[in-house]
Amino acid sequence: MYSEYILRRVGFKDNIGIKIGERTINNLRYADDTTLLTEDKEDMRKLLKKVKEETEKARLMLNLKKTKIITTGTLKEFILEGTDTEITKCYTFLGSIVTRDGYDYKEINRRLSIGRMVMTKLEKIMKDQDFQKATKIKIAEMVIFPAVTYRSKSWTVRKKERKKIDAFELWTWRKIL
Repeated sequence: MYSEYILRRVGFKDNIGIKIGERTINNLRYADDTTLLTEDKEDMRKLLKKVKEETEKARLMLNLKKTKIITTGTLKEFILEGTDTEITKCYTFLGSIVTRDGYDYKEINRRLSIGRMVMTKLEKIMKDQDFQKATKIKIAEMVIFPAVTYRSKSWTVRKKERKKIDAFELWTWRKIL
């Protein structure tokens, strides 16, 4: 992929990024999505500038208008080469919502909403008396619950979200029975 090639050429190996254990990481890549990681504003400016330069060498364009920044600090504005970069409280990465506070309440609510939509689409089957309860249970276990629990092993679940998840599960079983 071009982004992998470009980021390897950027040249910031150990000095810019975030420390995790013994390693410094400054980017996460998946297909055409790239997340840059730094600990301060000036390092982010250097990293973005270098990525933009290397992108242009490969005859590609880094769209600074589509670039977003999420921070755990108090960054109010970020301008690179005259372009004001949006500072956001959350973004979607690999199909999941990432928030600045690290809690997964938005993602959990979104997943529960997806589960309700799936259950609503299967309502005819769930109400049909010709389908056995065992079949309906298998459908719930194979379709509905996986739609809700995708990436749930990494969720930070608080009491409020736990109640919502439990309520959804009970609602699903009531619909089946």
